[in-house]
Amino acid sequence: MATSIKTCSQCILNEKISGVIIGDDGICNYCKDYKPFIPYKESELLKIFQKARNKKRIYDALVPVSGGKDSTYVLYLAVKKYKLTVLTYTFDNGFMNDLAKENIERAVKKCGVDHVWVKHDLKLIHELYRTALVHSGEICGICGTGIERSMLKISEAWNTPLILMGHSPTEANSFTSENIYDQTRLKAIIQKNRNINNEMINRFLIYPKLNFITSYLYTRTGRFGKKVNMLYYLNNLSDKEIGNIIKKEMDWIESDQSEYTRHFDCLAEPFSNFIRDKRFGYSRRLPQLSNMIRNKEISREEALKIYEDDKKNPLPHNYEFAMSSLNLQETDIKEIEKIPVNVFNEKKSLANVIFAKTRRLIKKNVH
Repeated sequence: MATSIKTCSQCILNEKISGVIIGDDGICNYCKDYKPFIPYKESELLKIFQKARNKKRIYDALVPVSGGKDSTYVLYLAVKKYKLTVLTYTFDNGFMNDLAKENIERAVKKCGVDHVWVKHDLKLIHELYRTALVHSGEICGICGTGIERSMLKISEAWNTPLILMGHSPTEANSFTSENIYDQTRLKAIIQKNRNINNEMINRFLIYPKLNFITSYLYTRTGRFGKKVNMLYYLNNLSDKEIGNIIKKEMDWIESDQSEYTRHFDCLAEPFSNFIRDKRFGYSRRLPQLSNMIRNKEISREEALKIYEDDKKNPLPHNYEFAMSSLNLQETDIKEIEKIPVNVFNEKKSLANVIFAKTRRLIKKNVH
């Protein structure tokens, strides 16, 4: 007789997810281990800002903006609250929706800041996405690397002392041990495509020999701006509270695609979640919603409704668009579903491994 899959009685994680353990009391280990995030001190953030101002550069900081909630909120804080002189930039990943682009234009205009668009050749970026997808089962590593590398290049070019990131401490991990941003791993995957030569790879990576150690040294010597996750220093507002502020102050418009819109700005997000659900049995929405429950942003009932509404449609709303853009067939999807977890994980940067271990040992604040 088949046994039913247990689901946590406090969040919506279930036992199918690797690392999730549900006790006899019906509560998962993530809920039991949960501790509300205690912000670093705003006074420390103010010191960072003053140090940047003292350098008397053209811009105090670079703010990457995607048109979503968190990056728009960071821009609002940087300009409207902390009065920094800001340069903004956006990496067009080839899957940006029109609403996100409009939100960026409104936010830039509202703040009166300069803005830079970065856009790779669409044929190349789609070929990179497709290669990563059919060989490793995901595409987000390409996008994330493109965002980071262009961000560093702009920071270097404009000599910005800071890069203000929109990462939120309330977002949980995606429960996969695949290191999708490791450059050594990424190169090994891309090289499976004989139509993509080293020159094309290096053009995309911008810094083809970069690793955690060299990136740290370039930051310390001022070549790159110092990355600062602003939201880690401040009292955390809920997803809805942030939305209300930027609607009022930045003319931001919310997507009507979902009640939870943290990543609505990317048209590939629903498709990548669909693929992840096929490979792992769950999408990243499950841990995100569960973390929102623990943070008391939404109730368990609300999270379940959102997740069940997601499941009502077997295919994401932009499925055909993604399939066409990436030149995929249904047979490709069937093969992608079979890709094992941790594929290519033996391909990793030794410098990154050493740096990550050392940093955890010597530095309490790794954000």
